[in-house]
Amino acid sequence: MGKEFYITADQAGRRVDRLLRTMWPQVPLGAIMKALRKGQVRLDAKKVSADTRLEEGQFLQVPWQEDVPNIIDSTISQKNKFPPLETLHRDDYVWIVNKPAGVLSQPNLKDGDSLITRALAELSWTRRDFHPATLQRLDRNTSGVVMIAMSGVALRYLSELIRERKIKKTYYAVVLGDIQKEGEVNKPLLKDSENNIVKVNENGQHALTRYKKLASAGQYSTVEIDLITGRSHQARVHMSAIGHAILGDRKYGGGDGAKRPMLHAYSITFPQDAELPENIRGKTFVAPIPNDMERFFGK
Repeated sequence: MGKEFYITADQAGRRVDRLLRTMWPQVPLGAIMKALRKGQVRLDAKKVSADTRLEEGQFLQVPWQEDVPNIIDSTISQKNKFPPLETLHRDDYVWIVNKPAGVLSQPNLKDGDSLITRALAELSWTRRDFHPATLQRLDRNTSGVVMIAMSGVALRYLSELIRERKIKKTYYAVVLGDIQKEGEVNKPLLKDSENNIVKVNENGQHALTRYKKLASAGQYSTVEIDLITGRSHQARVHMSAIGHAILGDRKYGGGDGAKRPMLHAYSITFPQDAELPENIRGKTFVAPIPNDMERFFGK
């Protein structure tokens, strides 16, 4: 006896195979694809292909029993383990938080600590058809604004706006040396996943960063950085590539003058988009500069 259920609004728009992998992570991908080929997975009582996009209200039948415990179960017991997240805005569409430095955006180990596991614990989230998800993945030691989609509709639409570069993301950083007043870095980036390092490489992905100097004390400069693209480690590598590595970023030449890279996701600005809720449309949300960076910004 398998499981039968109706597709919810949060599941709508997803491919059948990807939904099945999310809900039944214990089932090998090969077994999922075999069940689809043999017609053991039925959508509205008909055989369905792996790449079919689901619609709300459709009836899905699968040959497996209830989905197994996952990230949701491991978070409930952590509800009072960590302090509440610093909320910049929260509604049923999106939760905008100020991520502290030292916290991963997503867990890298089973039952591991992360921003999203803390969020699920704080929400006491128990639904299995969908759980809130981060829309950005700041590095562990980067602080600042992170959006958490609170529904499948929000996740899909905000992800689309990010891909289309319609949500502006502004960072503040402390870099080595007296940087010029303003400029841009247009250098392709290639990631070495095995060593978790990114390099400027002509075979890499297009990456564009613009920056503006806010102040300088000679040895250091404070800068505002706009990531036109959103590549992994982009701000860190681009600043290093022009000879102004981020202070404390040992991996990319920033030295040990700080306990972490002095990089902070300062703000996000939503476009004037009619599809967005009115309470975030066209608005900017700012994460206060953290204590370890305040002295450089004179705040």
